[in-house]
Amino acid sequence: MAIFDEAKRSRVPRFSALVGALLLMVGVPMGAVAVEPLPFDSAARAVGEVARALGAPGRGLLEPYPQAAAPFLWLLRCLPREWRLSLIRWGMSFSLGYPLPAFASWDPAEPFAQYTARYLKRRYDAVVLGDPSGGTAHLAALLGAPLLPPCYLLGARHRIDPDDIDAYIATARKALQGMRRREDIEVIVHYDPLHDRDLVANAALFRVRALDLPAAYRGFIRERLRPGGTIVIAEDTYTWPQVELTPGIWLQIGGLGDVPPEEYLRRFPPPGEVRWRRESEWGTPEPFALAAEEFAREHGFRVLRLAFAHPDCYSALAFRAHRAAGAREGLALLDCFTTMDARFCVRTGIAPLHLVFNTRDSFSFALDFLQGGQVRKVFLLLHPSYAAPEDLVYPAEWEDALGELGIEVEWITDPRHFPDDPYLPFYAAGRLSELARELALPVPLSLSAEALAGIP
Repeated sequence: MAIFDEAKRSRVPRFSALVGALLLMVGVPMGAVAVEPLPFDSAARAVGEVARALGAPGRGLLEPYPQAAAPFLWLLRCLPREWRLSLIRWGMSFSLGYPLPAFASWDPAEPFAQYTARYLKRRYDAVVLGDPSGGTAHLAALLGAPLLPPCYLLGARHRIDPDDIDAYIATARKALQGMRRREDIEVIVHYDPLHDRDLVANAALFRVRALDLPAAYRGFIRERLRPGGTIVIAEDTYTWPQVELTPGIWLQIGGLGDVPPEEYLRRFPPPGEVRWRRESEWGTPEPFALAAEEFAREHGFRVLRLAFAHPDCYSALAFRAHRAAGAREGLALLDCFTTMDARFCVRTGIAPLHLVFNTRDSFSFALDFLQGGQVRKVFLLLHPSYAAPEDLVYPAEWEDALGELGIEVEWITDPRHFPDDPYLPFYAAGRLSELARELALPVPLSLSAEALAGIP
């Protein structure tokens, strides 16, 4: 036994180095000169999903991961849980976000052009502006319309105690010192030590939001939206308490889930007076929506305004829209956060019911929506978590609750390794690919903006 233990210990450093190198491969490039939106953020993933559904190159769930990573991530999932999490967290400590020197000087408007560059250079009948949730991404894919969100996420590296809000703010302030200040841009430092605990410990995350229609968006719409086309404004009015740190820079403590804002403020007292404003990740800044509407009027485009108070509303509308477009009876895909595939749904005719996250509030939303027997089978695609929050819902509870509704469950992720499965993107992508081949429609689903306007 002593010989075995010694041999095992001798292998751990080599394996740790291998995994560390792998995590660097799948993380954000460390030596980047220009800051780019973090690829795992909701807005970046939504844009990638819609672009891919509209025919642009893309690898869907696998975009942040080189194919060579697959065997290593599979091996990592086979380790004891404590080892697996330790290696993942170690890799995060030097691969998440950008080092502070990368923020010495940067233009906050430039990354919006990176979103427009994702789409094929052709004419479109509609463009969607606003809420970057999975529900909106599914809607945009069904409309054949590029999605252009008002925000993107950046991260500045550090190593802190995730409960140290002051250290977190200090890192964000340093990163923002080099930003070229603009009146049409605001920044929200987003601190969520419950849902994003591992991320918070290794990077200060801040979301840059447009308060006007970015020049890159204006140029894209003028060139790519057909004359008389429709600008769909997905104005998510969901709010959350925020504190102004300096003019144009805000702090948000916590985020959407089953933990209410008041509980966050009790546990992590804010450093200033609280104001209720459009939420950092899902909320659409009102000036952005107004600018989009004004731009549409000036250029003769139609406007379809979808103003809802919660991202779940876009999920529900996307499901109904797919059904109106001819989706398969009795089937639904429950996908979650950034673990989604919009192209899959239009190509197979399986209507999506998107979960903002795998938390108890999204769980309740799904069960309420699925009451009534319209759905007999769901394909369940949950998002992983390496720091399982207190409001996370586990596979057994999903199976029991859906079973009580008489709904069959087919897993797209592997519930045996949930919630911290590093191989999940490859496993899920493989399952979706198999199903897409089996269930491919002769003609993918589509819906016009005019038809969408008539859906209750």
